[in-house]
Amino acid sequence: MHHDSDGRFKLKIRHIILGVFAALLAAAILYLALLGSGANRRLEALRAAGQPTSLAELALRNKLPMGMENAAPIYESAFAAYVAPSEDVNVPYVSKQAKDPERGTRFSEPVAKVVTDYLAANEVCLARLHEAAGIATCRYDYDYRQGYPRLSDLRFCVLLLKLAAVYHANQGDGDAVVRCLEDTLRLGDSLEKEPMLIAYLVHIAGTAVAISGFQSVLSITSLTDSQLRDADAAFAETDGKIDLAQALVGERCYSIEYLRDPSLAGTAGPAAAILKSPGIKSRGIIDILDYMEDCIEAAGRPPVERLARFRQIEKRIQGLSFLHVAAKMLAPALSRVAELDLRTHAHLDMARTAVAIERYRLAEGRTPEQLTDLVPRYLEQVPSDPFDGQPIRYRRAEPGYRLWSVMEDGKDNGGKEKEEVGKNEPYDLCFIVVK
Repeated sequence: MHHDSDGRFKLKIRHIILGVFAALLAAAILYLALLGSGANRRLEALRAAGQPTSLAELALRNKLPMGMENAAPIYESAFAAYVAPSEDVNVPYVSKQAKDPERGTRFSEPVAKVVTDYLAANEVCLARLHEAAGIATCRYDYDYRQGYPRLSDLRFCVLLLKLAAVYHANQGDGDAVVRCLEDTLRLGDSLEKEPMLIAYLVHIAGTAVAISGFQSVLSITSLTDSQLRDADAAFAETDGKIDLAQALVGERCYSIEYLRDPSLAGTAGPAAAILKSPGIKSRGIIDILDYMEDCIEAAGRPPVERLARFRQIEKRIQGLSFLHVAAKMLAPALSRVAELDLRTHAHLDMARTAVAIERYRLAEGRTPEQLTDLVPRYLEQVPSDPFDGQPIRYRRAEPGYRLWSVMEDGKDNGGKEKEEVGKNEPYDLCFIVVK
């Protein structure tokens, strides 16, 4: 009897263990099913709202209607026509080893000869860049899964156009200066609808080059009121085309695709196997959708609130448990992108304010004592620094002036640019004219 009792007890324990295991297994299966169903519902909701959820859907959305004029083939022919400088020739702004002219300094005769020859070698490229700039729409045709192949070519052409603008400023040809400025901005704007975050970053980098060239131009020559108004219109157009929220919609598609196929992100081996497991993948899709939705919402907030919100979102992702491994691996760090986005808009505001100052100088024979002197004739209002909400800073330095933003640290460093401070010392984002 004692042995029978022990046997029944052991059997009962086994049944309990098996029951618990079966319950846990059923719960896990149910959890995975609910995760998968939840992820699919989220994707379906995006599609129902007209948002792409795959690279194929993204490509279809970005495709130009049949017969619409497209600047992309002309830009690509310009890239193909680009002639790089010889390694033994130092071309300002273009050659890595070349020393750029100091602000307000005209080209020396030897440098002018080098620049003239380089621009002549790129006559066809420049003509095609100008032709493409006159076309309102641009879509590059490429396989989204393979990445974007033309970003380095675009960068070279942006630098070429900057050099051409400064060259024409040395010649006193204001119309050519503004034409090169417009062409530089439109070349960057050709990436406006491109979905990759890297394309967005190249867009704002190209904009920064155009603004840098404009600073150099204003320190060398004077533009007419009409030329200045054309420059202002070009900057305003670009300001309206730099849209971080739109770039994040495309980046969301890439994040979803990475979870479907981790090899797109260069993930292989055990890490790829983990990401492909049903629970991890479904949980990752939900997490990525939450993250990108929050970031897209943050990108639409008032500038002064934007950066803090991005940092908060990023901190939340970093604090998730190991169960959210996919999001922790694949969610792009966007607070830095938000910083660069705000810098770009601040710099564009400063460029447009510089246009207003130059127009005031033409009319009054001097620079304004304060930026409010420009309102309302030359500016509707003094732009606010997107980092702290205060009016952008301004200091006269007759015959020049300095505009600046405090940037992401929120500290006013007196309008000192990076080149004016020591390594690791704080500085401001500046727009400086020395003449």
